[in-house]
Amino acid sequence: MARVIVIVLLLTACNGTSLINFEAMLPEDLVIYNEGLPRDEQVVCQPAHSDWINGKYKHVPKWCKTVGYIKKLQSRGPDDWAGGAGYGNNSGGNYQPADAADYPSTFNN
Repeated sequence: MARVIVIVLLLTACNGTSLINFEAMLPEDLVIYNEGLPRDEQVVCQPAHSDWINGKYKHVPKWCKTVGYIKKLQSRGPDDWAGGAGYGNNSGGNYQPADAADYPSTFNN
C-alpha cells in the first residue's frame, strides 16, 4: 500500500512521463502506472541482456518505450531506424527492431 502511495505521489508531481525513470521501476509498479492508460500510451520494458551483436558480445541495457512508439518504429524501414528500441551500429544499420512477439501480452490480445 505504501508503494502505491509513493507511485501516486510521483505521478502527480510530474507533468509528463519524461521525468519518470521507467527503467528503474519494478514490474509491479509499471503495471500500476499502465492501469487505465490507452494502449499506445502504456509503457513496456525490454530487460537488460547480453548477446552477440554485429560479431561482438555486447551488453544491451534495459530500455522502456510506449507501445505507440514501438509501433511507430516497427512501421519504419530499416534505413529509417536510428536506435530507439533496437540496437546496432551507427555505420550502416544492422538494427534489430523490437518485435511484437517480444510482447505477447501487449500486442496479441
